[in-house]
Amino acid sequence: MRCKMVRKKLAFATVVMVSAFGLWALLTEITVPLFILDYCTICPKRNTYYVVDFEDVNKTFTLLPKVNCKKTPPYLVLLITCTRDEKEARMAIRETWGRRRRIEGKLVFSYFLLGISPYQDINAEAELINESNTYNDIVQRPFIDTYYNLTLKTIMGIDWVSDHCPETRFVMKTDSDMFVNTFYLVQLLAKKNQSSNFFTGFLKLNEYPIRNIFSKWYASKREYPGAKYPPFCSGTGYVFSVDVAKKIHNISTTVPFFKLEDVYLGLCLDILDIHLEELHTEQTFFAERQSFSVCKYSKLVTSHGVKPYENIVYWNLLQRPTSEKC
Repeated sequence: MRCKMVRKKLAFATVVMVSAFGLWALLTEITVPLFILDYCTICPKRNTYYVVDFEDVNKTFTLLPKVNCKKTPPYLVLLITCTRDEKEARMAIRETWGRRRRIEGKLVFSYFLLGISPYQDINAEAELINESNTYNDIVQRPFIDTYYNLTLKTIMGIDWVSDHCPETRFVMKTDSDMFVNTFYLVQLLAKKNQSSNFFTGFLKLNEYPIRNIFSKWYASKREYPGAKYPPFCSGTGYVFSVDVAKKIHNISTTVPFFKLEDVYLGLCLDILDIHLEELHTEQTFFAERQSFSVCKYSKLVTSHGVKPYENIVYWNLLQRPTSEKC
């Protein structure tokens, strides 16, 4: 009995010591065997699914829409990041702001960007292939679909536009939990009338790396040794001219991978010496959720954290005549 108690105490002490050492190693960023971090009970769990080098990525497309942008060149292409299991969000977007349409005579197309789910499900994969065949709007490469692979997903979309639809004038990258007022966006882009070296969104001009290891946006000094990020736009939604897409497509092979997609784009723009611009004198891109009103949503481009059914309700309300005074 006494030996059993001693063994328990030794085991507990070992776990405490390994956890403390693992946490200290993370905080000081010294290199330790990965198994130590795996046995650290108080350390954030490692994400084993994201890559650290573009050379490790299979650039083959596993799902690819059939397009002919030369025959029907769009004015704006929307690239929407989502995962395999977010079909409800995709369907809501197809019914609302992502629907293929003409706005003031200008074509707007939408495409969904996906990786491969880390959870294998033969039926779900078959459903995705059927969905792709039905709607012809899914772009996919065989990288594991995780938050820290959003950089891969975004660059995939930029690669695809550059190679398969360079005739578009503008590109927007956004997410599946967003509301996008495409009518107002097209109006503002037409007024801006700038078709080269243009990049806009919710501007982040004075952002610093987060060194808190428990943060979703943590970046170690090994991953990002700089003291400050270059200017970038929130990944919730940004718009750029197609020439910028081509330039990022070309330079991305030489810019080291960074797991925060919006910051990575900022790194590319910094090297390209392309400066961020406001789309309007008033704020139109919102990285946070905005409470709905017809007046407010008729004069914004993006709102974050919108559920699929809310996208449908908000969009329909915006299309109806209203007596609300704005």
